[in-house]
Amino acid sequence: MNPAYTLAMLDRPDLRPYLSDEQFEFRRSVNRVLAKHASPDYIGKCDEDKRFPKELIDIGVEQGWFALTLPEAYGGIGDYMDMTAFLEVAAYYSVALSRFWNANINMVGGALARFASEEIKSEVLPALAQGDGWLAFALSENGSGSDAASLTTRAAIDGDNFVIDGTKMWITGALQAKYILTAVRTDKDAKKHEGISLLLVPTDAPGLEIRPIDLLGGSAIRTCEVNYVGVRVPRRLLVGELHMGWKRLTAVLAKERVALSAMCAGAAQAAVDLARWYALDRKQFGQPVFDFQAVSHMIVDMQTQVDAARMMAYRAARLLADGQPCDAESSQAKYFASDVYVRVATEGLQIMGANGYAMEYPMQRHYRESKLFQIFGGTNQIQRNIVARSLRG
Repeated sequence: MNPAYTLAMLDRPDLRPYLSDEQFEFRRSVNRVLAKHASPDYIGKCDEDKRFPKELIDIGVEQGWFALTLPEAYGGIGDYMDMTAFLEVAAYYSVALSRFWNANINMVGGALARFASEEIKSEVLPALAQGDGWLAFALSENGSGSDAASLTTRAAIDGDNFVIDGTKMWITGALQAKYILTAVRTDKDAKKHEGISLLLVPTDAPGLEIRPIDLLGGSAIRTCEVNYVGVRVPRRLLVGELHMGWKRLTAVLAKERVALSAMCAGAAQAAVDLARWYALDRKQFGQPVFDFQAVSHMIVDMQTQVDAARMMAYRAARLLADGQPCDAESSQAKYFASDVYVRVATEGLQIMGANGYAMEYPMQRHYRESKLFQIFGGTNQIQRNIVARSLRG
């Protein structure tokens, strides 16, 4: 593709109200690194072979990207605006990189930073920032997807340990994780949203089994089923208060939605740029197909929708960074941006015709990966329910 497209994304003047000069330079530095190390061929090969992009993740660690938003006391740097600026550019090149970052840093790292004991934070967070101990988050089950609080995986107290039995589904990055932050039911008689606790489970614990699940897209970062059969976890690895896990979980969900919206904006921009490049390069009836109004109008609509999605992501990120409530705004940003990504990938594939459907071009990967974002992180129907509650008053 034309490198000028990327430069236009990096220095967008409409982001001036949200980002500082230093954050714009940070975006440029992320772009320089990824332009060199995250080629379409490399990203495509990892996806096709279902191979973890270790080389790219290692480079991210060297660059300090996996310290973003962690507390300074544990080796962290930057705030939520840095996170958003980073994720948009990262997802432009690699959805796998941005998804892995989100699971490790935004979800589990963020939860540990807020709610874990000093012992856990001192042990886990510095290693996380240095890429020495990856993390995963286990909430969903076969019978509790959108209704996540109806989870049935249980943990019984046995002396100085919890004993866990149950199965978790759709766990991102479990194969690489040293620990899995697991939501379990610790009081079977409590109401649905009560009696839930969070345990940091070592993946080498006896009785824990991880099995990759084959998916339509996103195969560089495997999604897994995790089985717990009599898994013993020391009580010191309880994160937050006993039975208060659901309340703690909801505190980090808005943060994930902001991250996902930024990722969708970046990946969708990559799909638009690919379609635009192709339409200018491909000639039919003696002219670039871009010059046919039907095609140019499609690309105009695609770009307009991505621009709107980006603005919604940065609005929600600004509220988050300022410590303001943003449940509705983050849900709006997540569902709008992910819907846009799906539409843009679908239209981009149509513009490219058979070449868009061919594995040779990245558009087919956008088409497959975009659907993920409408489902995980809370389905878009659930996000609309959250917004509806805010409008009902």
